[in-house]
Amino acid sequence: MPKKLIVVLGATGSQGGSVINAFLANEKYAVRGVTRNTTSAASQALIARGAEMVQASMTDKASLVEAFKGAYAVFGVTVALIKDNETEMGKNMVDACLANHVPLFVWSSLPSMKEATHGKYDMRQFEEKAAVDRYIEQAGQPAVIFYTGLFTENLLGHHVMLHPVTPDKQKWVIRFPIVPADIPQTITWIERDLGQAVVAAIDHWEDEKWKKILTREPTVVCSYTITGAEMAHTITKITGKDVVYSPLLEMGEPAKTLFSFFSEYWYPQEVPSPLLIELGVKFHSFEEYVREEVVPYMNKSE
Repeated sequence: MPKKLIVVLGATGSQGGSVINAFLANEKYAVRGVTRNTTSAASQALIARGAEMVQASMTDKASLVEAFKGAYAVFGVTVALIKDNETEMGKNMVDACLANHVPLFVWSSLPSMKEATHGKYDMRQFEEKAAVDRYIEQAGQPAVIFYTGLFTENLLGHHVMLHPVTPDKQKWVIRFPIVPADIPQTITWIERDLGQAVVAAIDHWEDEKWKKILTREPTVVCSYTITGAEMAHTITKITGKDVVYSPLLEMGEPAKTLFSFFSEYWYPQEVPSPLLIELGVKFHSFEEYVREEVVPYMNKSE
């Protein structure tokens, strides 16, 4: 019996990479990654692990129609804050799914910031993704919509937020934007948890009970809720180093709006999602992240 084909957009990126890695570890499915450059080192590494890689652009609907041929499910994600409109890219994905009669589109989205805050905050990244949610419903494409939180990986990401403050590197500070130390933050460990959530949804798609539940409303894929003070305490407990949380209060846009939003509003749903836990998703903790990533980072800095 042929394996069901899963097509993953942004296969060499953060979210798409988590998803394609999860499916490559699952022998039930065939995997096709979509990327702009199939000759890149990242693409070639995925090919070596068993993925098919094809070239397509989210702004080119015809290329997506070709890339989605034969798909049982498609995972879609758009890159935020680039010149191209995320709504148009998302619509192209939906139309390409419809053209190929794809049974399931899994869409990584965000809620409308404008609606959630009654107009206080407005950010293109959120509104353009939310518009795709509405288009999915209007177009009639069967879909599961996932909302992510702030990314665990941001702590040591492009703009590192954890810094030593003494020459002996025994004292450190977390310089997280805007959010006060006592405010809970809903956070997604993308690498560890997003992919397995997508696999769980697709695994249960043909069960009518779960299909009804998964399509009822967007599902929050957040690994844990934690305050800045708790982050600092956890790192101190594990490493023995003195770590404090001190938010950056002056930020340029769009970071100022983004983190102001997360300091005042967060998902009302329970985190992690009981629904996804029931489907078998094993969410990871901040403590696990510290042991796996933060400890080696701090040791390397010595």
